[in-house]
Amino acid sequence: MKNLFYLLAITTLFFSCENQDRSVGFTNWTDDGTQYKYHLGTEASVNIVKSFDKVVGEKNYDELRSIFSDTAVITYQNGYDSSLQDFIDMNLGRDSMLLATNATLKWDLQRAFSVDLDPKSGGEHVCASYLAKYQGEEETNTFNANLWFYIIDGKIITVNQYNQDVIDE
Repeated sequence: MKNLFYLLAITTLFFSCENQDRSVGFTNWTDDGTQYKYHLGTEASVNIVKSFDKVVGEKNYDELRSIFSDTAVITYQNGYDSSLQDFIDMNLGRDSMLLATNATLKWDLQRAFSVDLDPKSGGEHVCASYLAKYQGEEETNTFNANLWFYIIDGKIITVNQYNQDVIDE
């Protein structure tokens, strides 16, 4: 009888933990004004961001087309929007300038996490934090960058970038 009690207690605890709503926070980021809570996202969406980081680091810009939607919008820290092709063209121009001036721009992915507004409907927000450093012959600039990716069905739909300078001492 004692063993049956322990078995029931453990089973009850297990099922009560499984059914808990693990939502936190809130957002008003909805078309209908409904306030949603965030839920944990998936590793799959974080892996899409890791793929983005890898492909950009390798300067394999054609591969970006496989992880972005056809209508993706990238918004930079200055508020300007661009298409994926504009992003690729900007990177190619910057790569050429860096090579010509013997300068470097390194982006080091520090962390990423994924949250979901409604796990039943799909689409996740992934926040990726970078430490970036530009090294020129006469100038060095270090900054933190937060990139918020919105991913649906394994494709990046939007990217929003926010930067903060790091004061080099």
